[in-house]
Amino acid sequence: MKLLSARSLALATALAVALAAAPSRADDRNGYVVLKGGGYFPTATNAWEAATNPTSFTFQTGGDVELGVGGAFGLLGVQADVGYLWSSYSNVQVTGVPVTAVLQLRIPIFFVVPYLEAGVGIFVSTAKNTSTSENSTKTVFMAPLGGGVDFLLGPILLGVEARYLYISSANYDISSSVSTNTAKLGFSGVSATLNVGYRF
Repeated sequence: MKLLSARSLALATALAVALAAAPSRADDRNGYVVLKGGGYFPTATNAWEAATNPTSFTFQTGGDVELGVGGAFGLLGVQADVGYLWSSYSNVQVTGVPVTAVLQLRIPIFFVVPYLEAGVGIFVSTAKNTSTSENSTKTVFMAPLGGGVDFLLGPILLGVEARYLYISSANYDISSSVSTNTAKLGFSGVSATLNVGYRF
């Protein structure tokens, strides 16, 4: 019985040492660059500012591509991203360039690192009416909030990530199919990406 207890204690001690050492091994490479790609799922309800017969709608599922650079320091991480989003509805197309910086809370467990993140940024967006070729560009505030999981395979980073993107609405100087007034549009939504990166 004493021998079994001694073995159990030794095994528990070895496991604790391995778990304690895992974060330091994962953090040997603190910096990384990462390429993200996936879907953009708008959630904001939009309406044309028309005096008569206003149209309400939500933009359709679009795409999201981002390039990020960051650093991980134990439980904390920072990341800066620049990307390209696109979506459409009827005769309205929208493209945007999000520029964001986030702070991450990271939990390294061997080579698996789940994290939560929040940050701020700007969204430079262009709305285009394909029927009239009118287009209007605005720069608005945005705030990403989300999380993901990184898999650290030596210098290679693989991951999945989901973010809710709050994006302020603005008046775009394009006409709708029912009026010549400006359109008040919002592009808040959810992005879901697969990530691949290089750690250094």
